[in-house]
Amino acid sequence: MALVEPMRAPFVLPNLSDIVLTAKFFRALGDPTRLRILQAVMHGEKNVSELVEITGSLQGRVSSHLACLRWCGYVTTRRDGRNVYYRVTDPRVRKLVELAAKVVRDHVERIRTCTIIDRRRTARRRSRGRRAA
Repeated sequence: MALVEPMRAPFVLPNLSDIVLTAKFFRALGDPTRLRILQAVMHGEKNVSELVEITGSLQGRVSSHLACLRWCGYVTTRRDGRNVYYRVTDPRVRKLVELAAKVVRDHVERIRTCTIIDRRRTARRRSRGRRAA
């Protein structure tokens, strides 16, 4: 039951401001599948197969989201034979997700009716479709 070593970037990125890094931090939480995965592993270790079942997503998609979450430090891994188990080890991540759920409950109607965020997502999807055509 050895812990898997933390990931290290094989390249150097330009310096980013604190505000840009913080926005990037929140974008990682902005995907519903990544958030479902995080919530699932907050309640105990899970392997990819378990997370596929919980999220209803394809294995490749779950693995990609896990790579993002692991790379950004939201989850860590533990290998047991052929299985890799994911879990949240930083209690601040757990607190942040729990706090976000409380804020959402307090502002559910305002968040539900916000169209600005939805417009940006729709615009990105349209531009991807044009590039593929």
